[in-house]
Amino acid sequence: MIKLSSIAWLAILMPGAAISAAANQSLDEPESTAIPTLSAAITRPHATEMLHGVVDRVDQASNSIDIRLSHDQDEVFKVQDGLIFDAVRFGDSVEISVQTIAGVRTIVRLLKE
Repeated sequence: MIKLSSIAWLAILMPGAAISAAANQSLDEPESTAIPTLSAAITRPHATEMLHGVVDRVDQASNSIDIRLSHDQDEVFKVQDGLIFDAVRFGDSVEISVQTIAGVRTIVRLLKE
């Protein structure tokens, strides 16, 4: 019981502390066996960037939308959800949330302004 509560406290207080034992390992066995760590289980969400612009081109065949961010800056973004194509047309003023997913800047949320 004491060992179980100390493992729980370690998991709360120390992010790299072990959080569980293998399913076939009893709590009375030596601690020399490998135990997964909390840091191995943590996944970090992608950073999200908010941008404003005007839809310059909608290309459903290549799953992308070209957004004019300023007078001299256009950028092509991939689209995460194909339903976005139903919501926008050329010339719409939009606010987009962009994340880099698998190395590609991707629209994850789009709002018409």
